[in-house]
Amino acid sequence: MWEVVQGIEFASAELLKTDLHPAHCLRLARQYGLTNWIEDPIRILLGAPLERYTQDSENNLDFELYMLIATAKESIATARKLLRNHPPFPRNLDNGPFCAQHTTCKKVWIEKWFFVLTRRIHHPSEQFPLILIPQTLEIMDHRGMNPECKEFFLKWIRESLSYLIHREEDLIQETIATVRNLFA
Repeated sequence: MWEVVQGIEFASAELLKTDLHPAHCLRLARQYGLTNWIEDPIRILLGAPLERYTQDSENNLDFELYMLIATAKESIATARKLLRNHPPFPRNLDNGPFCAQHTTCKKVWIEKWFFVLTRRIHHPSEQFPLILIPQTLEIMDHRGMNPECKEFFLKWIRESLSYLIHREEDLIQETIATVRNLFA
């Protein structure tokens, strides 16, 4: 009521200990200028399907914020589709290591991509961040694949597909920044 800074800080710290819905957190963040409350709720809302938004979500999100989140979700879905359905493989292996079994290496790489990584990217309830693709591939067992080929493919992914891998996180950060500006 009197906008006592210490009171707002105490109340916000105590409220964070409760299980508030992300949309409610955003409404309170806007109402009281709590910019540090924006990132986590935006990440949660971007990871949840729109059909799971409750009536409480709709009441706490104004149209502009709802459209911002929906548009970001659509852009993220497009970025995810580019990587989940097509296993990346270098077109030119001229700079690759000498390997007498490139056909086998390519087969193992594609199988691991489809049977392990694609399942994680497609998982309906557990959002797998695309930024973790290189790490996941690095620790994944590629039995039957030449280790030099695996390292060559990982290096190629880090160098050539960096934009696609980071696109999802970039979109999330853009959304968070836009919401912060909207609440300012």
